[in-house]
Amino acid sequence: MRLALVLAVLAVFVACDAQVDSRYPGEPLVRLHATAAGFRPDDFADAGAVSWNAQRDAALSGAVEALPIESAPPSSLSLLVLAAPPDDVYFGFDGEAPRLAEGALVLTRAGAVVGEAIDAALVFVDGEVAPGSLAADYLGAALAPGFHLRERRATAELTRSQADLAARCGGGDPCRAPRLYRLVATPADLATELVFFRSAAAGAP
Repeated sequence: MRLALVLAVLAVFVACDAQVDSRYPGEPLVRLHATAAGFRPDDFADAGAVSWNAQRDAALSGAVEALPIESAPPSSLSLLVLAAPPDDVYFGFDGEAPRLAEGALVLTRAGAVVGEAIDAALVFVDGEVAPGSLAADYLGAALAPGFHLRERRATAELTRSQADLAARCGGGDPCRAPRLYRLVATPADLATELVFFRSAAAGAP
């Protein structure tokens, strides 16, 4: 009888373990709160993503990383950031220690982009940022290590840090034009409420 009881308890633990492995995405490092605007019930997103800006060419292309979402109808949701950015999306400045990552946030349905958080940028700082450095200029402040939520603001001229990156890209309008922006603070950093607007690619309303 005692053996049967032990086996029954073990079976419960195994069953619980299987549920955790298959259903639970893990405790997020960051939970971003948002509202979705302009979506119909039948075209709402089933996931999120961050499109990392690798700052290596004129297209500012980088990896696209899927993010799980938690929805709270009718229009509230949370994006769950489960890990630090992948190694191949970091960039930095010569003679400075910190590595930076910056990405745009989108909503997806079946892998296609259906919504965008316009001008929002998720950044990650890996290392200490010195005041007055190019990294601080790029971020808009000497931010602490870790994730932050920033806002992109268009500029008429390249900032000091963007000029450095444009020169590294090769110079000329193809490298300069996509870098005519700077990052500024959001009202509450990672606690700032994002707004995802329905993308035109999602189809006609």
